Amino acid sequence: MAGRRGRPSRSNRRGMVAIAAVVMVLLLSLLVQSQNLSAQNEKYEARKAELEQQKRDEELRAEEITKLKDYVNSPEYIEMVARDKLGLVYSDEILFVAEG
Repeated sequence: MAGRRGRPSRSNRRGMVAIAAVVMVLLLSLLVQSQNLSAQNEKYEARKAELEQQKRDEELRAEEITKLKDYVNSPEYIEMVARDKLGLVYSDEILFVAEG
């Protein structure tokens, strides 16, 4: 019996080899999935940066629109449109028109 204890049997060795093979397959699968997730994460980070830039651009555009809206509602703009488009003048002004 002393000889059998020190040396593993053939079926025991096959079992250990099979378990090692399964572990290797699992590790390989884990490595491939890790690479796929890493690549996908890089795509998401790039998309996130792109969307953040778009958000900043839209915020600037909204600010410009607000400024334009305030200007269009200002007395200066109303006076400018009345003079340019409608040809209106103040009562104390003299209008000179070029003949042509």
